[in-house]
Amino acid sequence: MNGLKGRSELKHPITKADCYLLRNNLQNFMKLDPHGHDGKYLIRSVYFDNFDNKILRQKTEGFYHRDKFRARLYDYDSDFINLEKKSKRDNLTYKQKCRLSAEEYERIRLGDIEWMSGDSRDLLRDLYIQMTLRTKIISFPIILYFYKSSRKKQKINLDRRQNKI
Repeated sequence: MNGLKGRSELKHPITKADCYLLRNNLQNFMKLDPHGHDGKYLIRSVYFDNFDNKILRQKTEGFYHRDKFRARLYDYDSDFINLEKKSKRDNLTYKQKCRLSAEEYERIRLGDIEWMSGDSRDLLRDLYIQMTLRTKIISFPIILYFYKSSRKKQKINLDRRQNKI
């Protein structure tokens, strides 16, 4: 994917007890994300999909080649919003992102998207092409650990709620 490095992503549901044990074990060789409060922060994502829920359908049907766009903010801080494109190719995940201002996000949310076609950021032009949109907001708190000697990380989702707009 044009020089991007893919990563393997494995997701497993675990019990609260297993979460507690995992957190206690991870702290022995990983460090908490310094951007969170005790490693925790809330992620809020707004996913862009079409009216047929194509992206959601592709995921549930197990497609090996798919892309999704989302706007993501952390701990309700609208001064730091990322537009992300997450792509699956076979068993690898690729992620691209660029900053988005609160004003730009609001324009997209309200359907004012013509400006995106001439934007200098590839991701915004890419999203513009995909824009017959429906939004889905997903909020969930996480705890994030980093290996002390590398960029690898371990994310624990503490809860997950889905709210449709």
